[in-house]
Amino acid sequence: MLETGCCRAKNASNVLMKNLVNVCAGTLGWWSFGWAFAYGSASTNGFIGWHGFFGFDMYTYDSRTGNITPVDCQYESGACQSLMLSWFFQWAFCTAAATIVSGAVAERVKSPTYAVFAFFMTSFIYPVVVAWTWGGGWISTLFDAGVMDFAGSGIVHLTGGVAGLMGTIILKPRKGRFENPEEFEAHNLPFVVLGTFALWFGWYG
Repeated sequence: MLETGCCRAKNASNVLMKNLVNVCAGTLGWWSFGWAFAYGSASTNGFIGWHGFFGFDMYTYDSRTGNITPVDCQYESGACQSLMLSWFFQWAFCTAAATIVSGAVAERVKSPTYAVFAFFMTSFIYPVVVAWTWGGGWISTLFDAGVMDFAGSGIVHLTGGVAGLMGTIILKPRKGRFENPEEFEAHNLPFVVLGTFALWFGWYG
C-alpha cells in the first residue's frame, strides 16, 4: 500500500503486480538456491553454504507409506525448530529484502525484468550476505565479536537498500522528475498512511 500510494495513478497496477512477482520469483529463488547458500553449512568454508538445494534435507520420505515428515530438532534439549519452519521464517526476511528494491525502482522497470532480478536477489545476493552473518560465515567470527542485528536492520534492510541504490543509479531518475515535479506527487495518501501503519505493526508488533 505504501509503495502503490506513493506512485502515480497510471502505474499503480504495475507496482502491485511487481510486488506479486517479487514474492513469486523470490520464493522460487529462496527454495531452489537461496536457503542452501545461506544456511547449508556456510561455517565450513566461511563464505557460502553448499547443501540443501531445492528443499532437500528438510524432510524424510518413507517409501513404504509415502509419508513426508519434516526434519525435527536434532538436539536433546529440544531448543530448536524444524527446518521447514525455519525456512518459512527466513523466507519472509528474504522477500522483504527484495521488496525494498521494488520500492526504490518503482515506475522505472518492467515486471519481467524485475522478476529476473528478484530471483537473483533471493537466490544469491541476499543468501550470501546471510551466510556470512547468521549462517556462521566469516563476518560472524570477525574480531571474535560475532554479529548483532536488530530485526534484520543490518542484514535485510542494508542489503536491500544497497541493491536498491545500485538499481536507481543504473536506471537514472524518471523522465521529467525534476523538470515537472508536480506530476510525480503521490496519488493516494490514505494508502501511504495505511501502508506505514501496517509496516509499523509488523515491525514493532
